[in-house]
Amino acid sequence: MSEERPLEIEVRKWDAHSFTIEGVNDHLEKLLKEQKIIRTLALMQNGKMVRIIRDVKLKARKDFHFTPELETAAVEENIPYEGTTFEYEGLD
Repeated sequence: MSEERPLEIEVRKWDAHSFTIEGVNDHLEKLLKEQKIIRTLALMQNGKMVRIIRDVKLKARKDFHFTPELETAAVEENIPYEGTTFEYEGLD
């Protein structure tokens, strides 16, 4: 994989310091373990780019299990899933 191409990751949710993916991503696990710098990380949701982050390093991960407790009209947000949350730090 070229360093110039963005690493595109489909996410369930994100904030300024972390993002959550559904399931496990072996490539992200390897980048975390090796402490590699990701030059351009493109966070995608439903196939659309929602955030671009430059020069970041993954610093932690935790397994995530979401089980909805309340029934709401927003069915797509209440589907149970297992995933991984990655915390990252900007290096610029």
